[in-house]
Amino acid sequence: MKESTRKIFRWEGDFSRKLVRIALPIALQNLVAASAHIVDGLMVAGLGDAHYAAVTQAGRYSFLFQLFLFGAASGTSIFISQFWGKRDVQGIRKVMSLCLRITVGLALVFLLGAVLFPRQIMSLFLQEGISRDLAAEYLSWVGLNYLFSGMDIVYSNALRSTGRPTVAMTAGIAGIATNTLANYTLIYGHFGFPALGVKGAAIATVLAAAVSLTVNVLYTYRHAQPGAIRLRELKMPGRDFTLAYIRRVLPVVANEGMWSLGITAYGVFYGMLGNVAVNAIGVYNNIEQLMTVLVFGVVNATAILIGNSIGAGDRDGAILTSRRMLMAVEVLAALTGALLIALRYPILSLFGKLSPETLASAARILLIAGCMMPFRFFNTINIVGVLRAGGDTLFSMVLDGGSVWVIGVPCVALATLVLKLPIEGVFIFSFFEELFKIGVGLPRFLSGKWLNNLTTINKEGA
Repeated sequence: MKESTRKIFRWEGDFSRKLVRIALPIALQNLVAASAHIVDGLMVAGLGDAHYAAVTQAGRYSFLFQLFLFGAASGTSIFISQFWGKRDVQGIRKVMSLCLRITVGLALVFLLGAVLFPRQIMSLFLQEGISRDLAAEYLSWVGLNYLFSGMDIVYSNALRSTGRPTVAMTAGIAGIATNTLANYTLIYGHFGFPALGVKGAAIATVLAAAVSLTVNVLYTYRHAQPGAIRLRELKMPGRDFTLAYIRRVLPVVANEGMWSLGITAYGVFYGMLGNVAVNAIGVYNNIEQLMTVLVFGVVNATAILIGNSIGAGDRDGAILTSRRMLMAVEVLAALTGALLIALRYPILSLFGKLSPETLASAARILLIAGCMMPFRFFNTINIVGVLRAGGDTLFSMVLDGGSVWVIGVPCVALATLVLKLPIEGVFIFSFFEELFKIGVGLPRFLSGKWLNNLTTINKEGA
């Protein structure tokens, strides 16, 4: 027992180097993305509270799409990581073929909704007025980026899961740089372009997604990467392979869909509290993304390392990695939370064009979020980084997606509609689901039932 405990805390040099090689590019990409979101927020905030509220609430529809998309790609990454541990390129391309079908299909559904029914959609998030009109305009244009994003996430995840995270990072940074420059150019009308306001912000997002996809695809095919799926390989795999894939991936898609719908429901309740509440949450979301990039990088790297170990047949290595990373993320989350609390006022000073009421509310929300960060990220790494990576996707769906609806949404509804709490109180109630997930998720991790080798589905004729 003592020897096992020492292994958790004493990392070999090779393990540390492998973790850094995977986690750092992901973290850097997330850092640049989060910084760009803050820059976007600052640019839109310069137009006024109504414009900022419009883009924040319109972003909830895109957020819903992105999480469905993440579910499909994340489920596929489980297979890609395990197949790469076995160096099975044929298996990787089979799951990519299936994933591209799902992500493009999702993109088309959300694109049609955004283009054809923007006002009806935004009526769910904003009361009638200028903010809703601006949000509808933004949504009708930003929806065009969904198709690019749907394909990009498949190639990006394939590169990360097969040892090329720096390429996906480069593509992401290129897209973000494009977005920032296009925002500066189109929102306020620089370099001879017209000032398009929120429409310009939406067009910048579309351009960014197209650039990121282009970089990932060009590298994948020019350097003959495992994810360089050929046209003839886009055919449907065999029935057994497809059914095995669906059984594992569908729960992840459903998980992200249930969770994202729950978070979207939170947004509906926040919208009932007015623009100050909406904007305070929007500021929190931007800052929180910036502060947690390293934690999310480690979570994603954990999933890849565990998947590679399982695919290579190293069950003990997967268990050791999971224990090490659970401890590491808890320490990292506690430090990040403390830093968020300490730096909240200097960071909020960047949003000085928003109202004093919004900034005061955002400061209180950041204090609450910093205190709750270790609880939240225990669940994130346990569910996303460990249980899913081991193929335990059905249990993860029930725990993660179910908790938000059984615990989270009723608590937020209670706080908003019955107790009539301010946004800070409603925000606290949204964290009750995290405590529930710890109580259920920890025993599942300790049981070891989450370990499943998925590479066996790629049998001859499958």
